[in-house]
Amino acid sequence: MPPARSAKRASAESLSGDRLSALPDGVLHTILSFLPAPEAVRTSALSRRWRHLWRTAPCIKIDMREFGITLVTSGGDLSEKWRKFEDFTTSLLLFRSGTISLDRFRLDARPHCLRVVDRWVRRGLMYCPQVLEVLMWGTSGGVFRFPHLGASSCRLKRLHLHGVHLDSDFAEQIQSGCLMLEELELKICTLGFQEITSRSLKRLIIDTTLRNLTGGHFVITAPCLLYLRIRDLFGCYPNGIFVHVTDSLVKAIISLSDQGKTFSLGNQRRLLVDLCNVPNLELGGFQTKAMLIGELDKFPIFRNMQTLKLIDCFHDNHDLYDKLEALGTFLQNAPCLKKLTLQGCMFEVDFGMEGQIVRKSISLPHEGRKIFQCPKMKSVEVIYEGDHDNQLLELLWGIGRILPNVTVTVTNIDCAVINFDSP
Repeated sequence: MPPARSAKRASAESLSGDRLSALPDGVLHTILSFLPAPEAVRTSALSRRWRHLWRTAPCIKIDMREFGITLVTSGGDLSEKWRKFEDFTTSLLLFRSGTISLDRFRLDARPHCLRVVDRWVRRGLMYCPQVLEVLMWGTSGGVFRFPHLGASSCRLKRLHLHGVHLDSDFAEQIQSGCLMLEELELKICTLGFQEITSRSLKRLIIDTTLRNLTGGHFVITAPCLLYLRIRDLFGCYPNGIFVHVTDSLVKAIISLSDQGKTFSLGNQRRLLVDLCNVPNLELGGFQTKAMLIGELDKFPIFRNMQTLKLIDCFHDNHDLYDKLEALGTFLQNAPCLKKLTLQGCMFEVDFGMEGQIVRKSISLPHEGRKIFQCPKMKSVEVIYEGDHDNQLLELLWGIGRILPNVTVTVTNIDCAVINFDSP
């Protein structure tokens, strides 16, 4: 519709009392961007002003749940609902204007018909979205093979993939084609590559990697990275993870599955070395010996670290003092550390006859143990759950022995917060 006619029609509808339709196309497109795809298309029935607005909307959000499809839907019920879902989605992508690029394309589906889903994703890529989200539910990550990004990568700023298979060419596409990419999030994916290199990436999340088809180590090279999260690798990279970043990295979260048993102590320590300049660090599943430093001058100084959170660490069979000594030597190499949080740490964990968690008893550290100096640290938070009062008292006594003059906050997930002052 020519701009003059559109303005006249909007003015006329404003005089007739329809002030919403009198708003500019850009504002109405923003309204449509908050709606699921079926509701956005239904607005075409409101008036002639709205008839074709959905075709040029900057966002497309397609969700199987809008058609009653869930992960438990099966049989004839699934076939009927999928038919409606397929008819609508195919028509939507076919009749949407192909001359206007997308700000965002999101697809939530299950790989019920791979050929159809692949066609939808490829059609979405043709619109060169700035934000691309493809989430495949109810899959182990190897069923749907994510297609080549092609020319669409030129505008891509955020890429979020869930439950897809990524081949060996994916990393090359990220490095050479996605020159504006700032956020990359991969969840429950099968990875056929062993490195991610990007000069523009600022946020990287790799969560619950189920399979690594390369069998080697994993290398991350991102000089502008601000946030890094790697969790639940399930032994996919036994040869280690190498993080090549600059001082730009503000926060890193590294969580090893199965208490780091498939991630060697050497690889754990190498990863700590790579992260020595991170101000805010969260570690999960690291073992005692990874931080039990014999010669401090051979271990890095964490000069910028201000907060450290340890989750489910030190669960091996060393005694309490060995664990506290490992912690103390690590903290002593972090002169600017202000806050330490220990969540579910220090106690050796085993499983009882019925699968319940049993925390084994630990020995108190004896007198005369070493005291560690952490001049800027004023508080330690201990988070635990369940009834483990004896072990908790031993841990608090031990912390007080090696880290004097700090306030210890104890939080039971099921109870109130209690403050203790170390002697």
